[in-house]
Amino acid sequence: MSFPLKRRVYESLPLGLTRAVNLIPFSWIAGRAYREVMARHGAFETASREDVLAYQERTLGETLAFVTDQVPVYRSLRSAVERLKPLEALREFPVVDKSALQDDMRRYLPRDLEKIPHYEITTGGTSGNQLHLLVDDASQSVETAFVHRLWNRVGYTPRCRKATFRGVPFPNLRPGIYWQPNPIYNELQFSPFHMSESTLKLYVDELVRYDPSYFQGYPSGIDLLAKYVLRNDLTRLFKRVRAVMLGSEACSPAQAERIGQAFDARVFPTYGHAERLIISGPCEVSDVHHHTPDYGIVEIVAEDGSTCRSPGERGELVGTGLLNRSLPLVRYRTGDFATLAEFYCDCGRHWDRFTDIEGRWKQDMLEGRSGARMSIAALNMHGEIFSHVARYQYYQDAPGRCVLRVMTTPGFSEADEAAILEAYRAKVGDELDMSVEVVDDIPLTERGKLKLLERGPGV
Repeated sequence: MSFPLKRRVYESLPLGLTRAVNLIPFSWIAGRAYREVMARHGAFETASREDVLAYQERTLGETLAFVTDQVPVYRSLRSAVERLKPLEALREFPVVDKSALQDDMRRYLPRDLEKIPHYEITTGGTSGNQLHLLVDDASQSVETAFVHRLWNRVGYTPRCRKATFRGVPFPNLRPGIYWQPNPIYNELQFSPFHMSESTLKLYVDELVRYDPSYFQGYPSGIDLLAKYVLRNDLTRLFKRVRAVMLGSEACSPAQAERIGQAFDARVFPTYGHAERLIISGPCEVSDVHHHTPDYGIVEIVAEDGSTCRSPGERGELVGTGLLNRSLPLVRYRTGDFATLAEFYCDCGRHWDRFTDIEGRWKQDMLEGRSGARMSIAALNMHGEIFSHVARYQYYQDAPGRCVLRVMTTPGFSEADEAAILEAYRAKVGDELDMSVEVVDDIPLTERGKLKLLERGPGV
């Protein structure tokens, strides 16, 4: 039975039957692929640098042999793969990006695709430009295992109770109830689509009743809850929360600080993407990201196309997958940027590491009156000027003009609006006419993510 069919069957079962899965060890529900990934966990935690590289050489060699035999766009590179060591041969491959796949996906599919059980997924598409991908049928189980290996660093096991804030379907919500149980993952799923000043008390009451050990989900949704908790001095209600595990969106330092303060717990951001080439997270003693070595090969590529070699060099994260044969991607540009760090860490792991990750959303640009382009990252604000703002979004429909849409919290005043506008004027001068529009809601994407920049027809 394919994974999409299994998911549909599970979602159609009565709640009483789905709750029975808690009687079965999660590793057996997740399947053999999950158990195989988990079985490698201990070895990589203590592996020497030499052992890590030896594993990657061997597995990458198998991957490159497969793609040069099976994938049309890579067949001309077979001689390089036969002549060079795998990590050296990898440098002979061209860097590819999302547009290359969209232009002609068939060139990147294996000849024997019909013999490989697979299904289709899409990227989040917060920019309005979704990418359709193929993944092996066991991909979800494999992905879950790698995520669980990361979360293990903050004490998480599948038996731990967690509250999640993600853009999953919520087909049967009733008035005043914005959550649903998901027994297979031992979690209560909270809708990020219904969070507002008028509903957040209901969220808090249900969270207190549910009493989770972990929060997990999108930074934008959990930050909204954190602001409410801090504003109403409710941190004491969440003493049993051990960590807040964030993913799928970039998390700003201000968000991380608020979330950690609100729940008095470690904030644990993870990095990954739908293409499933790189997965990373901090460790027990450092906030620097450790890339999991049996997931893929990570490179940081500088603007001139060279691979960064020395700690402190910065470039784009480029990944090569070791796990997915349905659409094996080699040297794929993620659109995200990071700074290379020394591979050794005091935690004892000898993995590739990077820091200062900037997600694709930070590359969104506003256009000034003179044609100047200003990144949203450069417009990031510090201090207290957003203390009475729950959520905000930039809207631009013409060069030189930008509306800041704000969902406000109690206490927002004309003085707050004036302070916000003054802070932006200090940064952008006459390049942008900024205005503030107070709105009741800023709709999230279909997956529950916040789209930070909305463009009108004029840009």
